[in-house]
Order: sequence, then structure tokens, then C-alpha cells
Amino acid sequence: MLSLVVAVGFAMIFYGLAAYERMTAWAWAVASFGLSFVVMQLWPGFMAMILAQVGLFGLMWWYNARRADTREQQWAAKREQERRAQEERMRRAQEEIERDRQRREK
Repeated sequence: MLSLVVAVGFAMIFYGLAAYERMTAWAWAVASFGLSFVVMQLWPGFMAMILAQVGLFGLMWWYNARRADTREQQWAAKREQERRAQEERMRRAQEEIERDRQRREK
């Protein structure tokens, strides 16, 4: 019974951590609970459950770091694309101003 309470507690902790990091909170909570259940069946004892949860936390940290790097690369590419579009608009505007200036001089 105590191990079930601990498993639910870990699931709640992972839910909160994932929600804070804007990840799929319910999936991490289910993963934590499932991992706790499997560990309880294979290796009875609190230490095995703690080690498994630490491993899951390491996986969550790695996934979040990789996700953040990918998102940063996407944002950088989007900023570069927007910068190029802005430069193109400025070039066209300058050409139009130059054409208008030439028409007035004639």
C-alpha cells in the first residue's frame, strides 16, 4: 500500500515538473507511475524505485534539453528568414523611391 502511495506521489511530481517545462504532463506522469509499477513487480524495495525515478528524471531532462535546442534552432531560422524578407522589402522600397525621384526629375 505504501509503495502505491509513493508511486502516485512520484507521478504527481513528474506531472508538475512536466507542466512547468511546458511538456506533455500526463504522459510523464503515466510514465512515472508505470515505471514505479514495473519496478515494484521486479525489484521490491524503495531504493530500486528511487533509482528508477532518478533515471526517468534524467531522461526527462535530456529530452527537454534536446527539445529546447531544436526550438532555438527553429526560432533562429525563422528570425533569419524574417530578416531576409525585411531586407527585400527595404530594397524594393528604395528602388521605388529611386524610380519616383527619376520620374520627377524628367
